[in-house]
Amino acid sequence: MSRLTIEAFVIRSIRVTESSRMLTLFSREMGKVKAVAKGAGRPKSKLGGKVELFNLIEGDLYKKETSELGVLSGAALFDDFKGLTENPRKFGFASAWCEVLDRMTQLEEPHIQVFELTLESFKALQKAQSQITGLLFWSAIMKYLALEGYGPGLDACSSCSKIIEGDKLLISLQRGGLICKDCIEFDEPVVALSPAALGLLRLMEKSPLSEIATQVTDIRTGKQAAEVILSLASYHLGLPRNLKSFKFLENLPEFGR
Repeated sequence: MSRLTIEAFVIRSIRVTESSRMLTLFSREMGKVKAVAKGAGRPKSKLGGKVELFNLIEGDLYKKETSELGVLSGAALFDDFKGLTENPRKFGFASAWCEVLDRMTQLEEPHIQVFELTLESFKALQKAQSQITGLLFWSAIMKYLALEGYGPGLDACSSCSKIIEGDKLLISLQRGGLICKDCIEFDEPVVALSPAALGLLRLMEKSPLSEIATQVTDIRTGKQAAEVILSLASYHLGLPRNLKSFKFLENLPEFGR
């Protein structure tokens, strides 16, 4: 059994006994790992309060090479991102991001850029006004698509490279970008969007989350942009459209904003 020191986010924490938890961590060094936090619920535990959802920790992980499950024996808390748990909307979108990481990444496949994107996302979500959190979440998914090699082509037709103009634009899911009416094929899966939504997508693609957090957009434009991103993520990465966190968010009175 080897001892590893990892810097990791707690992206899932399930109580398995009165004092122990099953954790899913997303680490800088190893990517996603699973570990048991024995005795975390005891009053004098070294892990007490450190293995809560969203926490960024430095932990001591003991693990056999033949097992997917390790044991977290100790941890230092770097940041608890308390602001994410105090606001229901922020909690919902941060939970959705954790769910995306859990579903879309494989065990023990390091992805430092995704780790850094998670850190950037949590910092931006924590500081942002509540109504901007949805835009930040979908911007992070947009950047995740690019990291995975599926960033959409938003400058010209993905087939003929012609500049596309007009009030009704189309994104081809199959080709991963804008498609003109001359190049679109019968039954090709597409998503319609307005020029305003296209402009928002370009901003979400190129700007840091801290800058996106200062933007103001109308509901219709934001929903169109979100639908394009979700459709691309579902088509290319297999991201489910019915994440559990989405159901939580849909029940919030302010979700429509």
